[in-house]
Amino acid sequence: MKEKRNRAEIVERCVELWEASVRATHDFLVEGDIEFYRPFVRENCEKLPLLLHYEGDEIVAFLGYDMTSIEMLFVDPDYRGKGIGRDLIEWAIEDVHAETVAVNEQNGQAVSFYARMGFEVERRTETDGCGKPYPILYLRLKNPPQRMVKVTGDKKAYLHLLLDADPCEAMVDRYLEESDMFVLERDGKVIGEAVVDEKGEIKNLAVLPEYQGKLYGMYILSFLAGYYKDRFSCLWVGTSEGGVGYYERYGFVQDHVVKNFFTDNYPEPIIDNGRPCVDMTLLRLEIR
Repeated sequence: MKEKRNRAEIVERCVELWEASVRATHDFLVEGDIEFYRPFVRENCEKLPLLLHYEGDEIVAFLGYDMTSIEMLFVDPDYRGKGIGRDLIEWAIEDVHAETVAVNEQNGQAVSFYARMGFEVERRTETDGCGKPYPILYLRLKNPPQRMVKVTGDKKAYLHLLLDADPCEAMVDRYLEESDMFVLERDGKVIGEAVVDEKGEIKNLAVLPEYQGKLYGMYILSFLAGYYKDRFSCLWVGTSEGGVGYYERYGFVQDHVVKNFFTDNYPEPIIDNGRPCVDMTLLRLEIR
């Protein structure tokens, strides 16, 4: 599962795989539908992270994902039944913490496959995302290895995590009690947390050091976007210069800068990657 070609070649091959797979499994589509969907598939292949399965030098299957949602999974018809799709899904569940996927209801093979992989139907729509009359089943993993839990008791019980993201306890006290707090559990252990205030600003987000670099921060952000989509039009986060790129990676865009925020509000210098923090950048993520 590795890339051996440039991105343009990979995209073209994935579009070819999509069409071959769809022609073999989506007998409810007509020729015009394939022509209609092809540009959307190409766009997704261009913008989404892709996991590729090679046989020799040839890509024979791929999975595309967006945060914790599996957006595409297609296998060359000649390689179906060999466990390749299962391997890709297991990787997505374990490594990018994927928990949701949408499938055509009329694609009975896919519906059965995801049921075997532990997914269950969460909701159904009569049409697909383009308004075409093909019902869609929205599936969610029944027993994911991690979960977010809202804290209803003593939020200060997680002070060690809170201080990883905001090293001044007095500052934490300003927002903690009036905000929602969630903890991320994995294998019975709390490995991360997030605090969101009444205006939709993420005031604190942290993951234990030994779990950093494993996309658990992305998982938390994905959860928050889903949890608050009916309450806020966007989520906000304030960060130092060093954190801007991290949030931009997951769809946040810069909104404005609060000059001298860290020097004006913290009694001790805040150091990020060896540099003192001065200004705070506010970023927003559209969630509706």
